[in-house]
Amino acid sequence: QAVWFKSCTLAVRSIGWSPASTSMASQKVGSVLDGQDPKAVQNLVADLKMLAAYETAADWRETKAMDGAFAAISWDDAAVKAALPEYLSASGEERAKVDYAFNALVPRPPQGVDGRQAVIHTWLKARLFSYNKAFPFQFNSF
Repeated sequence: QAVWFKSCTLAVRSIGWSPASTSMASQKVGSVLDGQDPKAVQNLVADLKMLAAYETAADWRETKAMDGAFAAISWDDAAVKAALPEYLSASGEERAKVDYAFNALVPRPPQGVDGRQAVIHTWLKARLFSYNKAFPFQFNSF
């Protein structure tokens, strides 16, 4: 364990990491987000939960549950509303990054039960597009 710890310490030092650099980075991020409460993760997770609820209800043909899950999506989110036409008109690398992220989160294509599931998918992609626009996604090949 001691050898592993020393090798990790040397590796961390070789890339220039220090507690001070982490503090400076978190201060920088904090200054960017001052006065904002973006709730990006909470909104994304809430919409993903409603997508799962919608899909489950659709599997059981529970129309009331489907309607409830569809209504609970964050349709009033102004950032996603603004990003939707941009996402739909995007092409190339921007759209590919968003689609890649979406497919990692939702690996199953929409079912043919009705068109609302595809609408939810498009809304989630627009949400991810708005996130990618603000903070570009960086994917590793691992």
